[in-house]
Amino acid sequence: MSGHHHGHEHSHSHGHKLDAALGLTLLFAIVELLGGWISNSLALLADAAHMSSDVVALALAAFASRLAVKPAHNGMTYGYGRARVLAAQLNGFALWFLSGWIVWEAVGRLAAPPEVQGGMVIVIGIIGLTVNLIILKWLHGEHDINSRAAYWHVVGDALGSVAAVVAGVIIYFTGWMPIDPILSCLVAAILAWGGWRLVRETTIELMEAAPQVLDMDAVETSLKGAAGVTGVHHTHLWRLPDSRMAISSHIEIESISEWDCILPNLLELLRKQGIEHATLQPESSHLENNCTPCSDPHC
Repeated sequence: MSGHHHGHEHSHSHGHKLDAALGLTLLFAIVELLGGWISNSLALLADAAHMSSDVVALALAAFASRLAVKPAHNGMTYGYGRARVLAAQLNGFALWFLSGWIVWEAVGRLAAPPEVQGGMVIVIGIIGLTVNLIILKWLHGEHDINSRAAYWHVVGDALGSVAAVVAGVIIYFTGWMPIDPILSCLVAAILAWGGWRLVRETTIELMEAAPQVLDMDAVETSLKGAAGVTGVHHTHLWRLPDSRMAISSHIEIESISEWDCILPNLLELLRKQGIEHATLQPESSHLENNCTPCSDPHC
């Protein structure tokens, strides 16, 4: 016997935000690419390359967001929510690739720093920073991992714009050209760190590890403390494709006839801890070897 609690919330607001961010990013990526080519600034070209990757990242995120809301069916009983996680992981790897490209170009430019038009770099960098801050405001507060992956790309863009402005100011007033690739390397390091966070988080979720926001011992203790419960075992915690927390557990009780009274209390305890989907199997504590069929350690 099992108890289920489903809290379905269908919101497409983050999808619309991703669409708007995609359009604005595409427009400015073209402007920044042209500006970087004319001014011969690696900081601008690196930021333009990152913005170009953002176009791909945001497009992937928008596509995954639409795919994720497709209804479940017999072949995909949990639906397509994992599409968001896969898209976020691809975007994490993309950040690594991008940071590697920036470092490669920067090393070459440090050996022979080219002439850079500082004034143009400042102007385009400020415009780019403004665009990035607008997009960050749109995406801020989104808890969906797919949107957070896109957010990280835009954070990298904002940092790239800051680096471009700083490099432009230093070059304009001092003429010191190496600052351009040096700051680009700093941005690359931050992007690599963001990529690592995304890859790590998405891998953990795809492996269905227990969510870090939940404490397994605390959850089991709360269940054991409920009236009528004598024991708890074979507990599993994971995150569903739609981002809800889920649990499955075997609950030992004194009398099976009391299960209808015990179950609502257990579901309420779990809801208070943020677990919205529960599958609980009652077992009589008076019977021996209740879990013989589940003696496998992976059960």
